[in-house]
Amino acid sequence: MPPRPSPHRSARGATLLLVVLLVTVLLGLVAGVMAYASSERTRAVSFARAGQRQGCAESGLQLARGYFGRNYGKWNTFLSAPSVYDPIRSPTNASPADPRTALGRAAIKAVNPALFADLDGDGKDDVYLYIRDNEDEFKPLAPEWNRDNDQQVVVGAICISETLIPRRGDTNKLDPNALAVEGILQYNGGGQAYTAQSAGGTGSGNLNR
Repeated sequence: MPPRPSPHRSARGATLLLVVLLVTVLLGLVAGVMAYASSERTRAVSFARAGQRQGCAESGLQLARGYFGRNYGKWNTFLSAPSVYDPIRSPTNASPADPRTALGRAAIKAVNPALFADLDGDGKDDVYLYIRDNEDEFKPLAPEWNRDNDQQVVVGAICISETLIPRRGDTNKLDPNALAVEGILQYNGGGQAYTAQSAGGTGSGNLNR
């Protein structure tokens, strides 16, 4: 007849099993808390940077107003080169400027580096300034986007900063969506008047007219 197991040994085995279960549960709780804290931190950073990106684009709009206002005499020159001055894709601008890539920025800067500005002093471009024509032809005339007829244009800015935009919560990579803010700039003969409320929008690809 085999010896019967010691009751003390059985108790120790049950206690060990209970300890292992408790440690497993505690480790699960700790991992859950750490994951929650990490997600909340990412969400908080994204929320803060979303406001920074809005401020980035708004600041760029003011710079665009000043730059294009001072250069009223070059408006038609700017409008006739949308591949440099206009990021809005349209039937008359099939290859718009792309300030969000290193290659695109280099091509734009080769023509006019003043279209970029560093807002936070880190030596990197934060905003791209652009200009496009408003629809200023009377029907039945077709719109002529490369020429200004009413001393009014649309100016705007896109926040392209690597430090002032949010990161995606799922990958922690920079949010690819672009934020553009723009408004009407009117030349009144004696100076420049900014006559429209700004408007913002986001898009993951090229902006479209």
